[in-house]
Amino acid sequence: MTWTSLKSLGVRALWIIAVSLAPPGALSAAPPEATGPAAADARPLVRIAELDIDPAQIAAYKALLAEEVEASVRLEPGVLMLNAVSIDENPAHIRLLEVYANRAAYEAHLRSPQFMKYKTLTAPMVRSLKLMPTTPVMLCAKSGISETGSAHCM
Repeated sequence: MTWTSLKSLGVRALWIIAVSLAPPGALSAAPPEATGPAAADARPLVRIAELDIDPAQIAAYKALLAEEVEASVRLEPGVLMLNAVSIDENPAHIRLLEVYANRAAYEAHLRSPQFMKYKTLTAPMVRSLKLMPTTPVMLCAKSGISETGSAHCM
């Protein structure tokens, strides 16, 4: 599946991926119909990042990215999912799907040692970066990485 086809699936499909990789119960949050600042702080924060990496440095970039992603998901309770893919037609184009428990978890992630190390060491490798905040419409996925897991929706 290419990024273009994945992107066309929308937030619902992205949430399916998120919940399938998150520990059971990790994605509990305010229902989508809740409103106001408190509800916004309780909902998952979902971002998509589009990066263009210097092709001559792509191997080094991917190694640093893998280290940061693994450490962030393992060490930070509010980091529910970080997925990285490269575009088939241009492997130096990286797309990240990031799901955080809430805004506070996202802000804590930006201050984490592993993220600060990643940003510092990859800065000369990144030709461009576009961060796209999103609004989850319906987020739903199976629990665990299984075709028969129970569904979790919000």
